[in-house]
Order: sequence, then C-alpha cells, then structure tokens
Amino acid sequence: MESLSTRGRRPPAVPWPAGRGFVVAGLLGAAVAVGACERGPAPTSREVLEGSTFLTLEGVDVTLIEGSGAVGGVRHELLLTAEGDLDFDSEPDAAAVLVADQGRERFLTLHALLREEEAARDVSARLIGDRIEVHRLTIADGVIRVDVRIRRPGDPVTARPSVDVAQYFMLTNRGVLPIRLTDVVEEGPATVAGPGDDAGPDGPRLHTHEWELESFDVGDWSANLRGLDRIALRFVADAFDGADITGQVSGFAGCNQVFGSFRTRESAALRFLGLATTRRSCRGRASEVEQRLTEALGSVQAFRLSEDRLVLALPDGAIRFRAGGRLVPVTPEPVDPEAAGDADRSN
Repeated sequence: MESLSTRGRRPPAVPWPAGRGFVVAGLLGAAVAVGACERGPAPTSREVLEGSTFLTLEGVDVTLIEGSGAVGGVRHELLLTAEGDLDFDSEPDAAAVLVADQGRERFLTLHALLREEEAARDVSARLIGDRIEVHRLTIADGVIRVDVRIRRPGDPVTARPSVDVAQYFMLTNRGVLPIRLTDVVEEGPATVAGPGDDAGPDGPRLHTHEWELESFDVGDWSANLRGLDRIALRFVADAFDGADITGQVSGFAGCNQVFGSFRTRESAALRFLGLATTRRSCRGRASEVEQRLTEALGSVQAFRLSEDRLVLALPDGAIRFRAGGRLVPVTPEPVDPEAAGDADRSN
C-alpha cells in the first residue's frame, strides 16, 4: 500500500516535551521522572502521543484523546511506541503502532513521527496486518523492527496467532517501506568460469554477493569516489523463472540507504523499480554522487558479469562494481519474553 506521506497532507504538529523523546516499548507504561520545576514535571512522550494527530488509511486525520479517537466510524487506539532517530539528524523521532477497529475487523498501522523543533509530526502511515498480534516495537540505526505473531499457514481465522515473525521498515522519501536485512561474509577472491552470467558454482552471481562501486561514468561526468564512504548494492532474489529473477535491492548510495526492487530478463536485461532513499540531509560531493547514482540506477538497461566484476549498462555510460562478501540472511534475535509481556500489557 502506498504510504500516505506521498499525499502531501501535514497533520498538525503537537508539542514535544523539551529535551525528551519517546520512551521505548518496554517502558510504555512507566512514568518517567524529570527534573522538578515550578510548573511541575513535564509530560512523558507517551502522554504526548496519546493526544497527537495521526494519518489514517481512510485518507483523513484522527486526533487522539488519551490514546484513542474515532473518525468515519473507525476507532483508533495507540498500541505501542518506540524512540529513535529516523531521519539521521541526531534528534529523537518515534514510531507508533495504532489499532483501527472497524467492528468486525481490526487493522494495525505503523506510523513514523519526526521531530520538528519542539513538535512531532506523523509523516507516514502503513498497514502492517489485520489478523496479527504486535507485541514489540523498537528502533535501532534508523531501522524500525516490529515483532508480530501470525497464524500458521492453513490455520482457521479463529485460531490464535502462534508464529513469531520480525518485520523491518525504514522511513524513506517514499514513506515507510519494508526492508530486508542481509549481512556479508568476507571471503577470498572469487573464481568464475567464463563471462556473462554463466558463473561457476562458487563464483559471484548478481544475487549471491555484495557489489562495491568501483567507477561511475555517465554522459560527460565521471564520479570521483576518493575519500567517500564505501558505496555498495545488495540484490536479494525473491523468485526465479527460467532466466528471469525478481527481488529486492538495497545498499548505501554515498549518504543515504537506497531500497527498491529489480528484475532481470533473459540473463542480460535489468530494471530497477520503485527506488527510494532514507531521509538523511546530504551536502557536498557525497550528495552529488548519490543524486547522480540514484538517477542513473533508474535508467539501467542491462547488466554483465565477468569474473568478479559487475557492469550496469546505461544509455550513455556504465556503473562498475567488484564482488565483495557473500550475502547471508540475518536471523532475527529472539524476542525477550519479559519485554514482550510488558508490551502486551500496554495494550
């Protein structure tokens, strides 16, 4: 579902307690002591969100009173909140999970709230499920983790969800988007037999290794990568259909993380779709390289693998990568039953 942040609506900002951010999920029910002053203690961030205005999937805003509110016959309740920096400006932002009760169905939505001076604004809302249980919400390094419990395949709708799953999201210039987490295993130089995508069984393929940017030439411009942080892409395959592969692409573009999907066709054609970046403010050469790179990825037409090198062909140039470490999926850490219990009781 498209993020509501793309609709251009800006709900009213609500006051943010000076010097404080949102409390994490495990502490939602606790009052936080602050320095005493003549006006009394400042409200906790949970209390601020309980009176905030949120985006909804119905296309209108809802203002909560003591954590709940109704609009268009749908009742919304604040379930969980978490503290963390979502746009990498060193200011405490927040994520929140709301329950939208439509009578026979209950939908859960994930929201990203940014700090603007001393106010919080909901900038994106996304549906995360309708027949699931959400029991923990955390933010780390800009990644929102939602621990949910779902039903096993084939279970009746009356069965209680029993399978624990971790979902990951990031706030991008296209709103809150789901992401895949991968890691790399460093290894020695890869050996590939033959050019193209006919790699040997132990050699790097598009979706098996991380690809580190070596050079980038487009039109009459060539990127100077000296002194920049390492720029790299990771391709995670979702499905194979003969010579075609579809999946997700992610990586670091010079200042921001980049996300999207890709599709190969007949082992040569390649297209990137729905590319988005995180919302870190960038300046200087890193910003220029990132802007040109993300624009160029949108015009990639084909790719070629030769030994441990990957070339993405552009209409007027090329982007060249070398193979890095082998990709491995990230196994989510188990949920702390104590923390999950606290989160459940906050509902």
